[in-house]
Amino acid sequence: METRNTFDGDTNVRKPLTLIALGLSAFVMGASLLIAQDPVVGSNDPESLFTSKDPKLNTNKQAAMHIMRDLLEAGHWDEAPKWLTEKYIQHNPCCANGRQTVMTFFGGRGTPRPIPNKSSWATKVVSVVAEGDYVTVAVVRECADPRAAGKTYTTTWFDMWRFVDGKADEHWDFGTVAGQGNAPDCARVGAAGGAAPAGDRGQR
Repeated sequence: METRNTFDGDTNVRKPLTLIALGLSAFVMGASLLIAQDPVVGSNDPESLFTSKDPKLNTNKQAAMHIMRDLLEAGHWDEAPKWLTEKYIQHNPCCANGRQTVMTFFGGRGTPRPIPNKSSWATKVVSVVAEGDYVTVAVVRECADPRAAGKTYTTTWFDMWRFVDGKADEHWDFGTVAGQGNAPDCARVGAAGGAAPAGDRGQR
């Protein structure tokens, strides 16, 4: 009896082509998943996030609000003694410890701007969480997308403070040495231009 080989040449060609097609489909689907994120969106009323029914937490949240709004956004660093302790421990690599150090670092970056009202913050705040002596503020950042020229994506950055008697005594954030805290292709959402201006890099 003659035994015939059922794997003819056409089948042998189709099999690797099918595998290649499946691989390309998986790659395309994976790329789509990477790009198709839900955008990070800030609150339309950020000041409402800096409140609490607990008196101590409310005090600390309000101090964090003034740091975010009056100091970091509007540049009123002459008012830093209201919201930062003198020793102010700093974990961002931009600055050494001490309130005067951070005041000098940020305070020399131009004339203070008007303090925004609750609906005109350039900083888009996502959430404010207070627990014990700590307050963590999450904010929106918009960055150039290296996967697609001319496109941007949003992500979430943060600041966290430990408070003593209503003043920030210690600070943590996302800061890195390159760009003094902010990636050079990232800008605060709402800021003019597509890249973070030099004055916004560092503790934010």
